[in-house]
Amino acid sequence: MPVSVTKLQGHDIPEHLRGPGVEVVFRVIDEQGKERYLLDDVEAAQTAVRASEAQRNPDG
Repeated sequence: MPVSVTKLQGHDIPEHLRGPGVEVVFRVIDEQGKERYLLDDVEAAQTAVRASEAQRNPDG
């Protein structure tokens, strides 16, 4: 399964992450299907790159 990053807005944001000032959340799904939610686009991109590199290079 490829690594993916999805930009979530409005009602697409999980309820437990909604709050004042939260307009966008980025969901990163790694190759094993593990989801991470991040508020920063740069951090989400870095997380996706690390997950993708780990997938291509499992021995480090």
